[in-house]
Amino acid sequence: MSADSSAAAPLSTAAPTSPVSERTAFAVLGSMVLLIVALTVLLIQTTWVDSASAAEPPAADGTRLEQR
Repeated sequence: MSADSSAAAPLSTAAPTSPVSERTAFAVLGSMVLLIVALTVLLIQTTWVDSASAAEPPAADGTRLEQR
């Protein structure tokens, strides 16, 4: 068996990738931050309870306190 290094098959035939440009990295990071903020605002809006409706729990019979 020959110890010829040129006969060894390369592990990857793809060309080495260049690092991501600084502009692209900032664009991706900015998009991620914007998405997180937008989803947080959406979550707060959909789960917000008006303080007037949360102050008095409904009675068991369905009437309000001032109607009793």
